[in-house]
Amino acid sequence: MEKVDIIIIGAGIAGITSAYYLQKKFPKLNYKIIESRSDLGGTWDQMTFPGVRSDSDMYTYGFSFNPWKGKIIGEGKDIKKYLVDTAEKFDIKKRILFNTQVNSLNWSDNQWTIKTDGKDFTSDHVICCTGSRDYKAPNFPKFEGENLYKGKIIHTQSWGNEDFKNKHVAIVGSGCTAVTMAPAVIKEAKSVTLIQRSPAWIINVDSQEKSNRLYKTFETLIDYFHSRIFKKSYKKKIIAKYPYYNDTNVPSYNFWDQRPACSLDNDYFNSVNLDKVTIEHQGISNWEPTGVKLMNGKIINSDLTIMATGLNAQLLGGMSIFIDNNKVNINETSWYRGMMFSGVPNLFAHTGYINFSWTARCEIVSERICKTIDYMNKKNFISCTPKYLGKKSKPAIEANYVLRSMDKFPNRSYKFNNANYLAEYISFKWTRINDRALNFK
Repeated sequence: MEKVDIIIIGAGIAGITSAYYLQKKFPKLNYKIIESRSDLGGTWDQMTFPGVRSDSDMYTYGFSFNPWKGKIIGEGKDIKKYLVDTAEKFDIKKRILFNTQVNSLNWSDNQWTIKTDGKDFTSDHVICCTGSRDYKAPNFPKFEGENLYKGKIIHTQSWGNEDFKNKHVAIVGSGCTAVTMAPAVIKEAKSVTLIQRSPAWIINVDSQEKSNRLYKTFETLIDYFHSRIFKKSYKKKIIAKYPYYNDTNVPSYNFWDQRPACSLDNDYFNSVNLDKVTIEHQGISNWEPTGVKLMNGKIINSDLTIMATGLNAQLLGGMSIFIDNNKVNINETSWYRGMMFSGVPNLFAHTGYINFSWTARCEIVSERICKTIDYMNKKNFISCTPKYLGKKSKPAIEANYVLRSMDKFPNRSYKFNNANYLAEYISFKWTRINDRALNFK
């Protein structure tokens, strides 16, 4: 069993960010990244559906230590290349152990034992960078009569190389994935029906927009706070700005209650106006041999049905966590600063924002992790364990993938405001490590 100072689990954006700040702060540190896939990139290595791209601007989604130099919205293949280039540039890739699945973590005798489907490790600290999505089991709604359908059903998370050219296609879903892929599918399909149980907020992004990280940070946060304070007027402003909205497709929720989807250079708005495109705002009743039957009784015929129905949330990559061989129920813990769990020593985990880019939070959390480890080293502490503190948590975002997975998240939060990057940036930078919410040993 190999001893490593720090184990990072996952080689996506969070894993690369964690590695960069660790080796910057502790040049002699021995760390290793364990990745279950055959290549790095996380989401951007897995997602290959047509038109896949970022739904955040790349000025804030890119790394501050290796700024993005492409267009404001990045295509999936370009983001993947950017991540590979970054890992190679900072000598991070050579630290990655690929094709290795972590099955469990057990804290005993003041260290972690990391069990994998290959080699096992021991480590003083573990940083979990597996994101918040179940990579193996996406949200795949089931309806009666699926076995009767003579066409093909595919979920965007397991796309492969599906052929949709000159076919009658139905796309189920109204979120970011559906809005992103629709223009690409519509371009080549014979006909496309968009089945949206409920409409979503969609904004347009100009691909030629030039900006920088600082400006986009304040622009996004001001936009978010404006939508929170002036909910009704902001909703009217969006409706007035986009002719796409009418009496039949205004979302039932307020703007920014969920992350808005992006149309790039009006590609979505333009494509859905084509004669071969139909939009149905109905739920699905059941499958028929030729397609799906909607709640209003209408049958949508299709050769291919694409389920753009989103993800299932999952923390810690589905790993089992043990303390002295006793399994931890994450739902019975509190969430310390959105980066640690009460009662669980020396385990850090990355989570993101609803109104700002994933990468931005990865960076401030990584720096806070480094400050915590540095504090422990200077004080000769061997463990850092959050206390069970805080009030009952409420989801900061009302998206279905969060609401249906509340039993998988900590039931309380402490010193954690995942809707305010600016407040967290200041707090993470300037508040002391020993803030009375942590037990050091």
